[in-house]
Amino acid sequence: MARVVLVRSPIELAKIDKVGYGWSQMNFSEHPSDDSLMAEFREKDVEVGRKGNQIRRFFNIRAGDLIVVPVARAILLARATGQKSFGLDVGYGENRVGAEFLRDPDGTIKRVPRDDLSTALATRLKIRMAVASLDEFSDELETLYARLESGGFSNINSQHEVENIEAIEVFKRRLLDRIQQGNIFLSGGGNGMEMLVMELFKLEGYDVHRPSKRHYEGIADADIEAYRKDRFNPTKLIIQVKHHQGVTGKHGIRQLAAIDEEDAQRWLITTAVTGESTKALAEKDGIQIMDGIDFVDWLFEHCQNLSVITRSRLGLSDAPVLL
Repeated sequence: MARVVLVRSPIELAKIDKVGYGWSQMNFSEHPSDDSLMAEFREKDVEVGRKGNQIRRFFNIRAGDLIVVPVARAILLARATGQKSFGLDVGYGENRVGAEFLRDPDGTIKRVPRDDLSTALATRLKIRMAVASLDEFSDELETLYARLESGGFSNINSQHEVENIEAIEVFKRRLLDRIQQGNIFLSGGGNGMEMLVMELFKLEGYDVHRPSKRHYEGIADADIEAYRKDRFNPTKLIIQVKHHQGVTGKHGIRQLAAIDEEDAQRWLITTAVTGESTKALAEKDGIQIMDGIDFVDWLFEHCQNLSVITRSRLGLSDAPVLL
């Protein structure tokens, strides 16, 4: 059965997948057994005091043992390879055992915050011994190791946070797809989308209205005008709304560009994507674009505050979802 061993090893050795213990005057790797090693201690008259058990415990680390290395406010976990070696380049870590540390995909060694450990284990880590048995915490640490090795998290809160982020991204992708495909119950002809955008602007604190079709001349056109006035910065927005599925072209940009109001911000809001040439034309004319991804992010921010009717037409549920 694999043992669990605490080793206060220099962090430099973890970077090369080793854990180390001191005793620079002795080379543990030259000995076939701990009895042989202890005999050389006696022959060389090297005093070990009460550290004999720690020496034996470190020497007897075997392949498969779980190694726990305490670091500042955290621990590192590694699976021992059992390969012994010796080196003088790192102090207090001359005698070494191979240990494959858990790492993130980018190669960074995973750190487990001590706050994620049980109170009993966190207290045990304060022991002053350089090498100590943690077999009594085998179940907790082996479970933690397995979870981290499979890409999980050391803390259930961290796991839920990531799962929640992933669930939100899936939700937003599905919602945008529904809106683009028209698999919702907003009124057709672009009117429903315009009403939705107006509701979002109201939630942002704007006064909104829809100008008449005869308000602008020629190609110039806008679907919504929005106003907000605070103590310092009155703001007027002129908005074109496009309920598109694939790619939104340049027509909406040209409609806005033909409106000559220097003090107004002009926005194209579309449920689709916009091509690079469309973006370049918008930039040239000082027009802002909110495409489908940005729009659904905005919509998500206000989902809980939308009217009951709007939420129903979008197919949004009021029921909480289990991760």
